[in-house]
Amino acid sequence: MALNSSTRYLAGRYQAYEQGNGLINVSAAWDLLKTNIKTSEIFSQVPVNTVLSGFLAVPGFGIGINDREGVAVGIGYTRTYTFVRTKGGSKPITYTVSWVDNDGTFAAAGTLALPLNNPVSFPVTITPATSGAHSAILNIDDPGTAGIDYQTMNVVVAADTFTAAENYSVTKSGTLGPQQVKSYYFYVPAGTPAFKVDMVGGGAAGLGAIRFLRWHPYGVGIDSNAVSNCYNPSIAGCSTGSALSRTTSNPQAGVWEVTVDARRNSDAVSAPFTLTASILGATVSPNPDVISSATIGVPVARSYTITNLFGPFTGRAVGVALGSAYRATPTIANHAQQTFPVNVASGSTSLRATIGSPSDPAADLDLFVYNCTSGTCVLAGQSADGDSEESVTVANPAAGNWLVLIDGFSVPAGTTSYNYVDVFANPAFGTVIVTDANALRASGASWIVPGTVTANAVPDAGRVLLGAVQVRTDTNVLVGSGDVIVESVTQ
Repeated sequence: MALNSSTRYLAGRYQAYEQGNGLINVSAAWDLLKTNIKTSEIFSQVPVNTVLSGFLAVPGFGIGINDREGVAVGIGYTRTYTFVRTKGGSKPITYTVSWVDNDGTFAAAGTLALPLNNPVSFPVTITPATSGAHSAILNIDDPGTAGIDYQTMNVVVAADTFTAAENYSVTKSGTLGPQQVKSYYFYVPAGTPAFKVDMVGGGAAGLGAIRFLRWHPYGVGIDSNAVSNCYNPSIAGCSTGSALSRTTSNPQAGVWEVTVDARRNSDAVSAPFTLTASILGATVSPNPDVISSATIGVPVARSYTITNLFGPFTGRAVGVALGSAYRATPTIANHAQQTFPVNVASGSTSLRATIGSPSDPAADLDLFVYNCTSGTCVLAGQSADGDSEESVTVANPAAGNWLVLIDGFSVPAGTTSYNYVDVFANPAFGTVIVTDANALRASGASWIVPGTVTANAVPDAGRVLLGAVQVRTDTNVLVGSGDVIVESVTQ
């Protein structure tokens, strides 16, 4: 309490969430400790909203405000604290409420009266005026005693959003001196096929050494932040792609952070940069394209309409060869497990198992793929994050028996249905061929591509032939896909 109540806050240099109370002042803390300060016992709880808030000790609640998701610029909302005092006299104690480094985002009453052991509600209005992170420390202080009795950290992130009016892109510009960093936040909607980040900056002598790094909504880095990685000009390459442009396929929905920093030995005192984030995605129609019956070796003529839903990109449609697939919509109970055997044919190039679209949107289902070809099942791949959209692909699987296991890790509704598919690709099954070439596709543009589907083998009983028409950029990033299903094959 003495240390936290006597620090020197670095106003204007770092936000509260970056520095806490600031620099420790040992002399001032010692002087405060010598007053024989008395500590209070105050506890707080308030709803929070991040993609990981369901994993807190009390799901969805923290001791301070922490909203990374669902915050919009200029739109106010309220978070209500619950405070409880568990130490001291039985009479209510009135505390002064104040904020440290509040830029106007947080507003609340100036006092708080806490009786002993009785919870008290305390509403806070939150209205961020600009995009980005906004933070402040909430101080609860008894003016009749030394030291600050209780503190909480409060952080909200108002992310930039992608709109049709801006061609589904957001551009940020700035300057950086050596070893400086800036953060930007972007909300990526659920179901977005691709999230793309481009940068202009650095490169030539005198323009600085600059890079951008991407951070998953969980707070995990997508790019290595090693001291030499992904700078422009290049120092040691970029382990996840180009220093100036990188794209994430099937990005996790939520608020992504993109940081831009200048290397500590950057050769510019003020290096300019421009950062552009965009979302990409296209649809294929019909999806699925269902062919009720095909004859072995006889091409079936098809036609597909491709529509660019989001930002402009250069790309084309491509066909994905047919594979043997099992498709189902099973129901699973909380903590239950289900298995699906797969007999993979010799010469197969991949085995993929995918689940998703649970009827209980809060369900957390996990997926595991086992190689049982030796007679003993060995884990070959797994996908087990905090939702039910899971997929595992095994390249060049051995021929023989495999097993897919679905685990109902958490199903709040008790049971949930979900979509299941396993498919192994093999040149023997046939082809999906479309005729298209790379071209600039404007936002909202549609184009038609001809194609043929040729089945060359009959799948096992209970299975169908499954291929796809994919939409890929000129750098081969997947931005859309539609299934092609051949329900029966005749000789």
